[in-house]
Amino acid sequence: MDRRTLPAGLYLLWLRLLLLCYALGRAGDVSVHALTNVTGILDESTTLVCSLTPTENEITVTQVTWMKKNQDGSRSTVAVFHPKKGPSITDPERVQFLASTLDRDSRNASLAMSHLRAEDEGVYECQFATFPSGSKSASISLKVLARPTTTAEALKPAPTLKLQEVAKCISTGGRPAPRIHWLSNLNGSIHETREPGPQQGTYTVTSVFSLVPSSQADGKNITCRVDHESFSEPDLQTVTLSLPYPPEVSISGYDNNWYVGRTDVALTCDARSKPEPSIYEWSTSTGPLPNTTEAWGSRLLIATVDMNTMHNVTFICNATNPLGSGQNQITVLVTGEMSSDQEARVEQDGPQGWIWGCVVEMIAGHRSQISSAQYSSVSNGNCTADIEMNHVTR
Repeated sequence: MDRRTLPAGLYLLWLRLLLLCYALGRAGDVSVHALTNVTGILDESTTLVCSLTPTENEITVTQVTWMKKNQDGSRSTVAVFHPKKGPSITDPERVQFLASTLDRDSRNASLAMSHLRAEDEGVYECQFATFPSGSKSASISLKVLARPTTTAEALKPAPTLKLQEVAKCISTGGRPAPRIHWLSNLNGSIHETREPGPQQGTYTVTSVFSLVPSSQADGKNITCRVDHESFSEPDLQTVTLSLPYPPEVSISGYDNNWYVGRTDVALTCDARSKPEPSIYEWSTSTGPLPNTTEAWGSRLLIATVDMNTMHNVTFICNATNPLGSGQNQITVLVTGEMSSDQEARVEQDGPQGWIWGCVVEMIAGHRSQISSAQYSSVSNGNCTADIEMNHVTR
C-alpha cells in the first residue's frame, strides 16, 4: 500500500492495526508455568511456583492474583500484586511473593508460604492479567502433611490365662492419619482407635495387640510398623513381651544309679513359670512319701536309698503359681547293695571312678570277637549296662 494514496488519518489507523496484529501474534505463545502438585509439612515452609513464559518485552503484566478455591466452590483472594498499587496480601506474616521486587520481575508470581496450617491445604489459582494477550492462569494443588511421632510399649498383663492387651503402639499428630501394622508370628488380635491429634487437622492412632499369655509368647519380640506419606521409610518400634504363664515342670537328680545304701541323693522339681511357683507338693503315685524322704520346697531329700520303700516308686512333683499348676513324675529303680570292691572304689575314686571301673570290668569280660554290630546286656556284680559292640578284633 502506498502511503501517498491514503489520507493521513486512514494511514495512521492502518499502522496501528498492523502493530496490534504483530503484538497479538507474538503473544500467542504466552503460557503460565506452574508446579501443579505441591506438598508441604505442617509448621514448615513451602513455595507455590508460578511464572509467565516466555519473557518477551512485548508482554505487559497488569496484575497478578492468587485465589484459593473453597470447599463450597467459592474463591477467596490470597494475594494480589498491581504494578502501581503494589502487593496486597491477606496474611502477610505467613505469605509473600517470592520475588522481592515484583515490579522488576512481574512474570515470576511464585508465592512463599511459611508456618503451614492444615487449612492451607487446597487448590490455588495463579492468574496473570496481561496486555495484549489477556488473562492467563494455572491451578496448583497444595497438600499439607504432618509427621507423626510414634511410641510403643509392652504392657503388664494380669495374672490370668484370658485374652488381654500385651502391647500398645501410639502414633500421634499425623496428617493424614498414620497407618499401623504389627509384625509378629504370634496368634494375636488387634484393636485400633483414631482420635483428633494435638493440632487442628491432625490425628492420633492407637493400636493394641492382644493375646492369651503363654510360655511360647513370653520373651518374644513384636514390631509396630507405622507408614505415613511424610516418611521416607516406615517407622519401626520393637517391644519385648513379658507374659505370665503357669508352671511347666521337669524333675532332675535321678541318674539311674540308685543302689541300696546310697546316701545324700535328691530329686529337684525344675519349674519354669512366671511368676515363680509359690507352692511345691511332693507325692507318689501310690500316696504319701516314704519315711526315708523329706520334702524341702522344690527338692526332695533322700538320706539313704532303701529297697523296700523306694524301689519302683513313682515320685510326683506339683508346682503352683497364681495362674495354675503343673506337674511331672519320675520312676526310681533301686539296685542291690555295692560289693566291698565297689565301695572301695567309691571311697578312692568317687562315684565317677566307680562307674568307670564297672565299664572296664564289663568290657574285659567280653573279649570275644563279634563280626557284626549288636547290643548285649552285660552284668558284673552290681554293675549293669547295655553296651554296643562294633566289630571288635582281638
